[in-house]
Amino acid sequence: MRRSRIVAVLLAGIAAAAVTLTGTSVHAASVADDPSLLHRQARSDAELRQQVELQLKVAPGGVQTSRNEISYDNGRFVVTYALPGQAALAAGVADCPSSWYCFYDGKDFGYPRGKLHDCGWQDLATWGWNDRTTSVHNNTDWQVAFIEHDDLGNPAYGHQFDYSLWSSSPHAGWSYVGNVNNNRADHVELFC
Repeated sequence: MRRSRIVAVLLAGIAAAAVTLTGTSVHAASVADDPSLLHRQARSDAELRQQVELQLKVAPGGVQTSRNEISYDNGRFVVTYALPGQAALAAGVADCPSSWYCFYDGKDFGYPRGKLHDCGWQDLATWGWNDRTTSVHNNTDWQVAFIEHDDLGNPAYGHQFDYSLWSSSPHAGWSYVGNVNNNRADHVELFC
């Protein structure tokens, strides 16, 4: 009887440890795979690392070039996340570098920010940025069109039914693209 009680206590302890370990690992995995991490400022360095890891998981092929930045195709497309504790930019003030056009995941140019500078048509899904544009700043000398993909439910149609949502004039910004256009851009085209 004493031996069976010891075995029962040991089994209960092992089961409790397994639940604790499994619960912790499941929680850690769910935090790391939480899509909301891609859309807000990190609260800690650990969370910033999770953002970078998740961005690279969503859009493989990028290279982390700094603590909070990922570069794709040798700098063709760059994603920048706000640093933990970084004071927010002044409301309504864009920070897109000269000769780039930028799209922000938040209103009033709130980070994270994606930026491009290549001419022509670009598929934002390549970098996990489709349906993530809430504000834009075009700091180029050319017009940029923001385009929604529509294949009418049939992938065989490709891009023939895609349509322009809005355009941004040279050196202009939109602190909010509006409810109708928010998080709908799938492609961009810089006319240069």
